Amino acid sequence: MPIVKVSLVAALAVVVSACTWVPVTQQGAEVQVFPKDEIANCERKGKVNVSVKHTIAGVHRSGDKVARELATLARNEAAKMGGNVVSAESEPDEGRQRFGVYICPDP
Repeated sequence: MPIVKVSLVAALAVVVSACTWVPVTQQGAEVQVFPKDEIANCERKGKVNVSVKHTIAGVHRSGDKVARELATLARNEAAKMGGNVVSAESEPDEGRQRFGVYICPDP
């Protein structure tokens, strides 16, 4: 019986890890993600540190999904700060990442 429970928990973790939990806000949808080399003509507004769950029930979530959720959170936060562009300042690390927030003339 314990093997069945472990299998069910593992299957549930895989299904849950496939879900995206972070919705983009209406304001966040207006914020774009730029690479560092495209922000030279932009004014820096500040930075945001964002985080999401990178494991669920001990199972690592897809790195791509985690990265997308981190960028979505950064976009949502940048909109609150009056920015229209975010650019990653660090790599995703255990569900955490730092982004710069910018105002760019023509994003």
